[in-house]
Amino acid sequence: MSWWHKFRRKKAKAKPVRPDGDHIENLQAHPTVDIPKIGETSNLPVWIDVSSSRPTTATYYGLLWEIEPMGEYLYYLAGDFQKNEKGLLRYASAKTSAEVHVCFEDDVISVNHSEMSQWSEVADEKTAYSTDFPDMKVEELTAFVQPEMHKYGNTRLRAKLGLKDLHGGAGYMELANGVRFGPSVRYFWSKHTETSQGTRVTKILVGSSDPDQHVRQMHDLFSTLVDRYQDIEDHPLSGAIRM
Repeated sequence: MSWWHKFRRKKAKAKPVRPDGDHIENLQAHPTVDIPKIGETSNLPVWIDVSSSRPTTATYYGLLWEIEPMGEYLYYLAGDFQKNEKGLLRYASAKTSAEVHVCFEDDVISVNHSEMSQWSEVADEKTAYSTDFPDMKVEELTAFVQPEMHKYGNTRLRAKLGLKDLHGGAGYMELANGVRFGPSVRYFWSKHTETSQGTRVTKILVGSSDPDQHVRQMHDLFSTLVDRYQDIEDHPLSGAIRM
């Protein structure tokens, strides 16, 4: 590898940051921001929308709260997030959200590879596909599959993705109905790619804990995002942090 490629590769790595105080003190010290909604899709506000052919400058820093950054570069973010007193989007507040990001952190990539291999294999053992439940809401669907969960003593069930093309990536659908968190449906997809900055993982997540959220709407948005971002172009990226 040439010195130029080594230099470019380093730019994508996240800068480790240690907060000066606790979350209350850090929020008090954070400047007030104005994060505008730039559109709407599937009845969700869209906050970030960058073409797969362009480099992104969006990271979790200065945008999201209640989540520790791990070196993510955002290409897409939609969701019914609440804002805190400084105007930041509260990551954990969204009932329904969609996210596309890339990451170059070695440990993040390793964990993603392990988890995606494990759970996509579990999903492959099931006869269910994500397209088998088109006309249900989140609460209806999780109640429908609850007997199957109890059969194996689980609070989660994985199903195969009913997509025409996974574009070289892997993924699965997760249905949960736990006592603590209630019903939820989530779709996962990721792909590992070698770039001029090193190995990159692209992750796409669409999920909802809204009992009245229509599953078909989520699946359609997820499918659109996979098709759109399955081959993000290789551009130098910088500015991400991790805590």
